[in-house]
Amino acid sequence: MPSIFSRIIAGEIPGAFVFQDPLWVAFLDHAPVAPGHLLLVPRAEAQYLADLPADTKATLGDYLGRSIAAIKRATGATAVNVLVNDGPEAGQLVPHAHLHLIPRTADDDLQFHLPGKAKGIDLAAVAARVRAQWR
Repeated sequence: MPSIFSRIIAGEIPGAFVFQDPLWVAFLDHAPVAPGHLLLVPRAEAQYLADLPADTKATLGDYLGRSIAAIKRATGATAVNVLVNDGPEAGQLVPHAHLHLIPRTADDDLQFHLPGKAKGIDLAAVAARVRAQWR
C-alpha cells in the first residue's frame, strides 16, 4: 500500500507543495513545529535513505541546500534544523524516507539537543566497527 507521502505526491491527498521535480518534492508539514516546517521527500518510496535509488541520493545535497536557503529567506529564520528519523526506532512515523527542515530563530524556545547518555563508551572501538562496514 502506498505511503501517505506517495498519496500526497500523487495528488490523492492535498499538500502545500513548495516544489516538485522528477525525483524529489517538498511540501509543508501538516503538523509544523514552526512556520515553514518543510518535508523534503523522494518520489521513490523506500523506508530508509540508504535504500533510495542512486540517482535520487545523488541529488539530495542540492535540494537540501536550496530548500534551506529558501526557508530562511521566506521565514526570516537564521538557522534550520535538518532532522532524519531513519526507521521506526528513530521515531519515523511514515515508512517513506524524508527529511524535516525546521526553521529556527534565537527566541523560538524549541529544543532539539539530546543529552549524552552513552558516556564512557570506547569511541575508537565503535569507529572501527563502523569503518569496517563503510561501503
